[in-house]
Amino acid sequence: MPRVSQQYKDDQRAEILAAARRCFVRNGFHHTTMQDVFAEADKSAGAVYRYFPKKEDLIVGVAAENLADVTAILHDALTDGDGERGIGEVMAKLLETVTERHRDTSLATMALMVWSEALRNPELAQQLQAAETIMGQDVAALVHRRQAAGAWTEIPADELARVILSVLPGYLLNLAVLDPRAAAGFPEAVRTLWPK
Repeated sequence: MPRVSQQYKDDQRAEILAAARRCFVRNGFHHTTMQDVFAEADKSAGAVYRYFPKKEDLIVGVAAENLADVTAILHDALTDGDGERGIGEVMAKLLETVTERHRDTSLATMALMVWSEALRNPELAQQLQAAETIMGQDVAALVHRRQAAGAWTEIPADELARVILSVLPGYLLNLAVLDPRAAAGFPEAVRTLWPK
């Protein structure tokens, strides 16, 4: 019998997580059954259980992907360009990219579900905290650059970073639950709020 390559295993795992994500967005974490995931992924129970022995593992896996995606989007927004863009421009780019990803993968819906689940799942809470720490450090580095240029010197960079980054959860809430049309003005609003 031929050996299964790591790429094959990675692809199988990714397919299962994508199917679970669709189920979770449609039905929520706790109303989705493993049978729903088997059907959505078009895989046998054994094939799914090989990678994810229980539904909790699927929840954590999908949540980890979503958190990694948001963290990467912020990092890309911060590193895109010459490094001289202002905070408003960086945050606007972040929100615009989040909007695109939300259309494709329901990123905002999943983010809200992950936050809620983190209240009862310590492993997820740790992942959320780790992602927030990374994002906070990334934004603080940008704030430090602005402070070196003479702006906002009276407040510590990490405190300013948390305030600036708090725009993201509000934006995700608007996209997922409230009125996505109202969220359309957020990118231009942050450009205006933080022009430098």
